[in-house]
Amino acid sequence: MTLKPILFSRELEEQDFGDFAEIIAASDEWRQEETDVDQLHIYLTHYKMYNGEWRVWQYNEHIIGIVYSMEWSPSNEKPWLGTILIHPDYRRKGFAKLIINQIADKLKQQGHSAIFAACPSHRYSWLTFLSNCGFEQFKYEKDEEKLKEYIITVKPL
Repeated sequence: MTLKPILFSRELEEQDFGDFAEIIAASDEWRQEETDVDQLHIYLTHYKMYNGEWRVWQYNEHIIGIVYSMEWSPSNEKPWLGTILIHPDYRRKGFAKLIINQIADKLKQQGHSAIFAACPSHRYSWLTFLSNCGFEQFKYEKDEEKLKEYIITVKPL
């Protein structure tokens, strides 16, 4: 019998910004798509209008990841996974998938039937990761304002 690691999550706090910055610094593709470390406070301010939450995920008291998710998105009134960043020391060890599954389990218990995630269409490794976590391609969208193309994915719960 294989035991799953026990993961704990809590709200992101100001004291976590150093760890968040370290994870961002090790995430070149995410920085290119989202924000640089020096713009983190401004970036997080943009998310205050949504009813989502930034959470810190820990394993054995070590911060292993930062996640943003929403139980209700204004775009389709469904739950969304917005960001999942894993500390470089914990990548490719199954932690991201465990985190997504814990979020999915909680949403299912709350009566939801799916969670959505969007990914820039050219980020093939991100799409592969989402697919490996049970997400399926749902549709293609083009953001005319930002001139970006996205693949919208969905994970049945």
